[in-house]
Formats: sequence, C-alpha cells, structure tokens
Amino acid sequence: MSIRSGLTLAPAAHGWLRTARSVLREALHPPLRDASFWAVQVAVITLAGLHFYLDSAGVLESTAFPTGSPVGLLLLPVLYSALRYGLAGSAATALWATLLWLPDLSLPNALGHPADDLIDLAIVDGVAVFVGAHIERAMIQRRRAEAAEGERREVELRYRELFQTNIFPIVIVDEDGVITEANPAAAVAFGDRIIGRKTDSALGVGHEGLRGQTEASIESIDMADGVVRTYRLRVARVRPGGEDGGDSRQLVFQDLTEEYRERAAVRSYAARVLAAQEEERRHIAHEIHDDPLQRLIHLAHRMDSLVMQGGPGPTSAALLETRVELLEIIGRLRDVARGLRPPGLDQLGLVAAVRGLLADVEDAHAVRLDFEVTGTQVRLAADAELGAFRIIQEAVSNVTRHASAHAARVGLHYDEDALRIRVADDGIGFDARPGTGAVGGQLGLVGMRERADLLGGRLVVSSAPGKGTAIEARLPASPPAMSVAG
Repeated sequence: MSIRSGLTLAPAAHGWLRTARSVLREALHPPLRDASFWAVQVAVITLAGLHFYLDSAGVLESTAFPTGSPVGLLLLPVLYSALRYGLAGSAATALWATLLWLPDLSLPNALGHPADDLIDLAIVDGVAVFVGAHIERAMIQRRRAEAAEGERREVELRYRELFQTNIFPIVIVDEDGVITEANPAAAVAFGDRIIGRKTDSALGVGHEGLRGQTEASIESIDMADGVVRTYRLRVARVRPGGEDGGDSRQLVFQDLTEEYRERAAVRSYAARVLAAQEEERRHIAHEIHDDPLQRLIHLAHRMDSLVMQGGPGPTSAALLETRVELLEIIGRLRDVARGLRPPGLDQLGLVAAVRGLLADVEDAHAVRLDFEVTGTQVRLAADAELGAFRIIQEAVSNVTRHASAHAARVGLHYDEDALRIRVADDGIGFDARPGTGAVGGQLGLVGMRERADLLGGRLVVSSAPGKGTAIEARLPASPPAMSVAG
C-alpha cells in the first residue's frame, strides 16, 4: 500500500515542482520597461506602508476597520498586473507584496495579527498564480491567433497580388458554377461582364465537369469577337476569404492558340511533303512501268526472234546470255516499281498488298515471314491503308537490313474504329530507351512515327539487346485528311 502511494504521489510532486519553477521564472522576469508596471508597484508599496503604519499605531485594532482589509486591497494591483501582463506581472507583483509585508508580520502579537495576514497573503499569492496562469494562456492563444490571422492575411494578400497580376486569365467559380471573381487578364480575354454569369454561358465550359476535374483539360472557347481560342484549363479548389459556404474553384486558362496553330502548320507542312513524296513515287513508278520497262520487254522479245532466225552458233549464244541479263534487269525494275507504289494496294486492298510484299521479301532474303490477320477485314481510307503499308514496309526492311533475324511475324488486327499493326522479330534488338541514341533515323523509326502521328495514330517501339524488336502501331480507321494517297 505504501509503495503504491509513493508511486502515485511522485508524479504529483514533480508536477507541483514544475509549476513552482514556472511561477518563479515568470516572477523573476517582470516587464520592467513598462511604466505602468512600476506604477502598480508604487501602489503596492503605498498599501504595505499604510498597513504597517496603521498596524503599528493600533488603529486596526478598532472594530470599525475590518481585519484583513489592507491585505485584501492587494488583490487590485495583482489582478491588474495579471490582466495586463499575464503570469509574469501577477507573480512579480504578488512576490513583491509578500516581501513588503514581512516587516508587518514582525510586530508584537498585541499590535498585529500575523496569522490573519499570512492567510490573506496566501490567498493573494494563490489568486495571482491562478488568474495569471489563465490569463497567460489566454494571451498566448490570442497571440497565436493574431499571428495566424496575420499569416492568413499575408497569404491572402500575396494571392491577391498574384491573382491580379497574373498574365493568365483566372476566374473564381462558386459551387453553382457562377463566376464570382475575375482577374484583369480574364476581363480582357473573356470580357468584363462575365462576373455573375455561369461558366456554361460565359465561357462554354460545363461547371458539372469541373467538380471532379483533377488534371488539365483542353478547351476551345468562342471569344466575344467571334474568334475561337484554345486554352489549357487547370482547376483548383479554393476557399475565398470571408465566405462560409462550400468550396469554390479557381480556373486558370493558359492560351495555347498560337502553339496549336504552329503545330497545325507543321503538321500541314509535313502532310504536304509526304503527299508530294507519294505523288513523286507514283509518278516514277508509272514512268518506269510505262516506258523503260515496256521497251526492255520488247527488246527481250526481239532477242528471242533473232536467236530463232540465226540458229545455233556463237552469236545466238551471246544473244541468249544478254537476254538473261536483260530479264534480270526487268525483274529488278519491277521490284523498284512495286516498292515505289504497291500495284495491288488501290485495287485489292491492304491485306493483299502486304502478302505480296512479304512474298517478295522472302524470295530475296533468308528470313521467314509469318502473316496473321484478325478481326473483320474492311477497306479503310486510302490514306490509312497507304500509311499502314508504308509502316509495315519500313519495319520489314529494318528486319532484313539491321535485325539479323531468322524469322518475323507481321500482324494486322481490325477493330471497329482502328487498325492495329504489329511487326516482331527474333533479331539482335537494341536499346530502345529514350536518350540512348540507338533509335536513329537509320532505322526509319522516326519516319514511321511521323507517319503514324500524321494519321492521328501512335507508334511504339519495344526492344532490348538480344531480345528482338517489336513495332506496334494503332491507326484510326478514318484519319484526318492528308491527301497523301496520290
């Protein structure tokens, strides 16, 4: 029982000791530079001196003067010090009053009443500590609140400065989608009458979609002058000062109109270059087929006639050797013409043109090419089929020239709204990570990516040293018009 009591009293004793140290520390650091504090101490000295005089003269022995009244009057300066300075002021004043009362306690019992004074002084000291501590806490909380309020005002001021001086149009929208504030850039961009209107009518941006928006979106806004501009819209939740309602949202508009125009101009230029290239290929292929190739074929027939007319002999043998070389030249010219413009693409479609391409490559190179078609085969737009053929043609060319592969698989998958292409080989592969420099123009990958991008699609290359290469592309069935079909 005694052990438990000792353990219970020990924390309490430590708590009282910490409190006493705190009170003593505050009492020893009073606000000495404040004139009002010294006025309070003068009042304490006056009360103590008056009490000592009255007590030593025996005036307080009269029943007309209540016992303990002078000591009780010390509560006035103590409470004033507590209210004005907190614990430091009340503790210092109480300690000072106690010290000044000690001479009165040394008077003979016949003249003084030390027991009553001691009780009264203890009450004064207790009130000083209790009230001073509470007021000290209140003062600390008030200072913290004032500091927090100051920080809030400073942050709000900085926000207002950024809001007003930002070059991007910014508007504040409440929960109902009503524009409550707009910075000068927004007023210039969207007009100065947008405040009070909903984003649906003022900006053409539906406020319902703003509530759950977490990433930037691209919006086309019809301006007051009739010009449509493109903006990147970023949405952030904010709480405007002085409002107790729900969260509002800040809308920041970054003008991308010029950037998009430049990008569209670059794409248009690339499309025109590609169209010119395809037209030139078609023209050259037709020229080779219609004139030089036909003449060479006619020359081969004439050699056949000369051999038959001349009969056996050295001349006929030389003509036959020349005819064989001529047929080889004719075959190569046909390959060149087919490479420039696949003859079956326009008439028979993409699948037939790819089959013919793979058959020609297998005849010319020691590599096995497997072809697989899935989905419902349909004829796509001419630009899409030509772009898909060129991507496959370049990918297969890379297999034969760079991959050192034994086999490759070409796949076409027809979706409802897109065509997926995959060309994968078992070759040596390369490091396809960005920045390694391995993916260069010599592999034709840059051209394939540009062609897929112009068709509104995307091309991805996956490869690693010793693990082969896979090229995957997804092209929309109805790409944007490029006029590259020739």
